[in-house]
Amino acid sequence: MVSHKILRPIARGCSQAGFTLIEILVVVALLATISGFGLIVGMDSYRGYAFRADRDTLVSLLQRARSQSINNICIGASCTNGKPHGVFIDATSGQYILFQGAAYATRDSVVDEVTGVSPLVKHSGLTEVVFAQLSGDASSTGDIILSGTAGQVSTTSVNAVGQIAWTQ
Repeated sequence: MVSHKILRPIARGCSQAGFTLIEILVVVALLATISGFGLIVGMDSYRGYAFRADRDTLVSLLQRARSQSINNICIGASCTNGKPHGVFIDATSGQYILFQGAAYATRDSVVDEVTGVSPLVKHSGLTEVVFAQLSGDASSTGDIILSGTAGQVSTTSVNAVGQIAWTQ
């Protein structure tokens, strides 16, 4: 014999599926807190990256100028017998300028290579370094100090024989 059960709907009262306003507000508050923390960490990472990139760019340009001077490279149609090369730091316009000539003021501006500088990095110390032909000796010696907005400081030193050293 087959027994039949009668199924009755279970009374649910006033309960409905979904989220309450309190639950939604708690989730939104948690997401805002996590996002805010991520934004702070992300900005610090960006500032650190910008600082290191600026320092590496400066060191690379100094090394390149010295290499071009030692190799007696002459760029441009009017150049025939090699020239010294150097780097000028223009903090007002935010640029590093790799130039050819005995000084920035008397350079051949047609062959300048201009590289942008991060606005998050401030410069002090030397603003111009020129390396002599064939020897690579530096006409100006001293330190170029980079300061980042997050408290980073790096010193790039150039000595009389053109050696370039920097701090992390």
